[in-house]
Amino acid sequence: MGKPVWPHSTDRGRLMRMMRRRSAALTFLAIGAGAVMYLYFRGPFNRERREVDKLFADWNRRDSPGCAVGVGRNGSAVLTRAYGMSSIELGVPIAVDSVFPAASISKQFTAMSILLLAKQGKLSLDDPVQKYVPEMPEYEVPITLRHLLNHTSGLRDGFGLEGWASPREDGDRNDRIAWFLARQKGLNFATGSRFQYNNGAYNLLGTIVKRVSGQSLRKFAEANIFEPLGMTRTHFQDTPSDMVEGLVSGYVQHAQGWSRGTEIPGTVGNAGLQTTVEDLLRWAQNFAEPRVGDTALIEAMLTPTTLTNGEKVDYAFGVNVGHYRGSRVIEHGGGDQGISTYLAMFPEHGLAVAVLCNSDAIPSGALETRIADIYLGNKLKPIEATTSAAAPKSVSLPANQLERETGWYGDSSKSLLRVVADGGKLTVRDVEGDDIPFEMIPIGEHEFVVSAGGIPMTRVVFAGTEMRVTPFAGGSAQVFAKLNTTTLSVAELQAFSGEFRSEELDSIYKVEAQAGKLMMVPYGRPKIVLDATGPDTFTGSGTGVVRFSRNGRGLIDGFTLNRSLAEGVRFQRVK
Repeated sequence: MGKPVWPHSTDRGRLMRMMRRRSAALTFLAIGAGAVMYLYFRGPFNRERREVDKLFADWNRRDSPGCAVGVGRNGSAVLTRAYGMSSIELGVPIAVDSVFPAASISKQFTAMSILLLAKQGKLSLDDPVQKYVPEMPEYEVPITLRHLLNHTSGLRDGFGLEGWASPREDGDRNDRIAWFLARQKGLNFATGSRFQYNNGAYNLLGTIVKRVSGQSLRKFAEANIFEPLGMTRTHFQDTPSDMVEGLVSGYVQHAQGWSRGTEIPGTVGNAGLQTTVEDLLRWAQNFAEPRVGDTALIEAMLTPTTLTNGEKVDYAFGVNVGHYRGSRVIEHGGGDQGISTYLAMFPEHGLAVAVLCNSDAIPSGALETRIADIYLGNKLKPIEATTSAAAPKSVSLPANQLERETGWYGDSSKSLLRVVADGGKLTVRDVEGDDIPFEMIPIGEHEFVVSAGGIPMTRVVFAGTEMRVTPFAGGSAQVFAKLNTTTLSVAELQAFSGEFRSEELDSIYKVEAQAGKLMMVPYGRPKIVLDATGPDTFTGSGTGVVRFSRNGRGLIDGFTLNRSLAEGVRFQRVK
């Protein structure tokens, strides 16, 4: 073999210099890459991501639903993360662009649609509802669109009414809710005098958008809100049979595991929005830099409500405008079977947080607050000493102690809770909603905590004949008085038996005595067991408080159903 041929000495020197420069460049790049990797995984600006990951670790599994999370700062997404499964059965994980039903986050988009129609001169917020829904009855104080927007109309909630009525499947569901509202002869309170969250009012606003614009709420919002803001994965789902790419499945938690749960289909205005965290961050930036609407419109949307007595209410139009740790926050959550969502904006800090979860067992609101704490840190006022991120250690209580706390409890607004001891555990049910039991974990002799997803949500203290319910992080207590139940004889129960019809619901209920109890049988719905809690007064799951009335001869001639969201719905005995 011949000897290798070396380059000319001049060429060899040039080659050596080039190699040294290349080696230095590679070393620099290696150091730079290492620094970037360190900063990404361990660096200070990525501390927030690691802390958020810890918050959602319990749901980031292949056998659990979960959440998508988005954090925006001054219009730019600084974090988008996904945890858990979009479909447990199919093994499909949640992605950052997964589409979630948003439940009541929908309301702010309905409010914006009404405000845009007002800006276009097609309606006025102070127009009476009857101008657009002429079938609605006249009330002593006219109900305006403004009253619907800020939940001060006094209307009975349309969904509560529908839940009491015999099942109806005819026609458009929005129109059906309007039909129920139009039959009501009374209000919960004088218009403008109180704030009471009302899903039916926003359903009615969705109907008004359709009647005024000539387009469905879905089409109007798409053309006037979603397209201008680039919210390409967002829509109002007004047709339940439509296929939606990337839509998550919803899940409800039970002792045995998970089952499927979903938002009631076909209604829009109060709910019905389907969206992604990335699209919600685009929407949030519109409050700071309006592209849809203008500064005056945004200001009107964020103006808190003033009641007729001069009292201020934090709720504005579709959003709550309050304060957290000294900073202004614009926020709203949503929840239904298989849905838990939250969107919050901190305008003083340019921060927006969106949390969308596909299970109502995941506390999206509490998680949003924790994320805000992570990103804003010492920019917020210190957390009060009463606030704790973790629940106190549980204690063991004897069965007789738990039994003493059981029973029906009601507050001044006619909200009802039922506390039951079963299997060595105490559970509480809000019988006005889905009637789902929540375990009450004892942390003292008469003190309990209700948690969601391991995060303590509510503190409950039993004091004699009262039950005090307080948000775990602090706040004012809601006081529930224990209702005394009585036992009636067979003859006494028989006096209430008969058929009763409600013109306001177009429904018939049968009341009958069975096995020492009074049973209420709504046609087309399951039987309800009633407990006597006073003279001619009963309480049942789903019915609220049932008050029977008597004629001049002392005979039962009818009753009213009373819940906090729908009071005084009248049934008359059928002769």
